[in-house]
Amino acid sequence: MKVTEELIDQILEQGENGSLDPSPYMESLKYLLLEDEEVDMTEEDHAYMIFLGTICLESLKRNGLYKEIEDEEILFDMEDANWEALEAADGDLDDFVDAIAENFPEKDLLDFLAFSILPTDDEEDNEEPVLSSEDAQILGFVRLKAVLDTVLLPAV
Repeated sequence: MKVTEELIDQILEQGENGSLDPSPYMESLKYLLLEDEEVDMTEEDHAYMIFLGTICLESLKRNGLYKEIEDEEILFDMEDANWEALEAADGDLDDFVDAIAENFPEKDLLDFLAFSILPTDDEEDNEEPVLSSEDAQILGFVRLKAVLDTVLLPAV
């Protein structure tokens, strides 16, 4: 079963009104809190990433697709693969998202993440960035995508 936009919206609403508990997923989400050598993340950045990660993992759980991350090494490999895809797209975020979406099984979930966290080129968009810097936004997206990649890997 696929995660739908309707389900994501429903879970997002629960998250926004405080009735979504991240604690069942913290073992999988703690990876999002790791320090990065090049990008400084604020507490607010981390909180937003945990919020988005909880929505994604709850969406997967309600479709029977969630499993605990057993091997952290796979997470790092998945993150590396996402950085390589960004590099292959020459840093063009639209090309990057198109490339990683190609074989991703949960397109609505990926679209939700990209929309929620990545910077936009829309010049009429005067909103503050959702994270403290564009680098933080890209790091957050790459790490959240790595978590989803790892959770969605077929069991061996």
